[in-house]
Amino acid sequence: MIAGKVQFRLYTGEQTEAEAEIDDLEFPAGEFLVARSVRLADGTELRQHRPASGPQRREGYERLDNEILAGRRLCEAVGWGGYPLELARLHGDEATSAEPYTLFHPYLGEPLREAGRHIIGDEFDSFVTGLLTGLCWLAGAGLAHRALGLDTVRWDGRRRQVQITDFSRSTVFGVPRTPVTGTPGWISREQRAGTAYGTVGPRDDMWVAGRLIFFVRNQGEDLTERGQIASSGLDELFGGLFNRVIGPPEGRPTAWDLLNDGLGRRAPVPHPADGRTLIASRERFMLARQQRHPDAAEPPGFNHDLDWGGDHGPGG
Repeated sequence: MIAGKVQFRLYTGEQTEAEAEIDDLEFPAGEFLVARSVRLADGTELRQHRPASGPQRREGYERLDNEILAGRRLCEAVGWGGYPLELARLHGDEATSAEPYTLFHPYLGEPLREAGRHIIGDEFDSFVTGLLTGLCWLAGAGLAHRALGLDTVRWDGRRRQVQITDFSRSTVFGVPRTPVTGTPGWISREQRAGTAYGTVGPRDDMWVAGRLIFFVRNQGEDLTERGQIASSGLDELFGGLFNRVIGPPEGRPTAWDLLNDGLGRRAPVPHPADGRTLIASRERFMLARQQRHPDAAEPPGFNHDLDWGGDHGPGG
């Protein structure tokens, strides 16, 4: 452990500094980022994310920017209530120095890659409800995760708690879709290199969410064809909506749809916000990015294409 001071901006925007013990052992935190444990003098345990060293350090800076902007946007969006355990929580960040970092509260549970094969019985109901609840919170903040998977979604069996982590590839609704890196089998067609099209909206994460639900339901079986859904009973469970999850984004149900209309549960937030609210959210997102990267170009038609707004109507 290394003793020293950390100076950072709280998620509320206030600057602070604290004595801390910093672990000198680093471990991967997604693509282009590394993590290490930090313990503040008041006993608060945190995990610090930093860009990995090497030739792709610039990509690490960009991923860290996404974590900061998404983390602060989520804190703002849920600030009127208790922060949901379904989402990893940003504590603060240092974004202006030559060695930027984020500070997150410790993650819960284990990645689904290990834990997902052992969720059985009524635990499955808790898993599905938790995953969809987390995605509803993301959509309520106008954010798409874009990197859901076996390593970024976690399960705490003792608490029966889902947690979505790693916002390093997230973005706001309404921007043009760009290719997502990762395992091709876990990236939807509209987000793959060579086939990316359209604008980001609340259905972008649902293709992978459906695969994760199937994976857990069938103790680790991979979803490779539509016929598997019928034998799994998932379409019946979700009132006929689940079969559309693995289709094109224009016809997919949202997390709100699956939770409210499919399972008959009350979503924790209203249906995703209207266009005016999300445009304002996008403007704040881009203003923060512009302050970090003055030479960065704004995406074409950034605040003029409202096709994605159709994704917010009840029932798709």
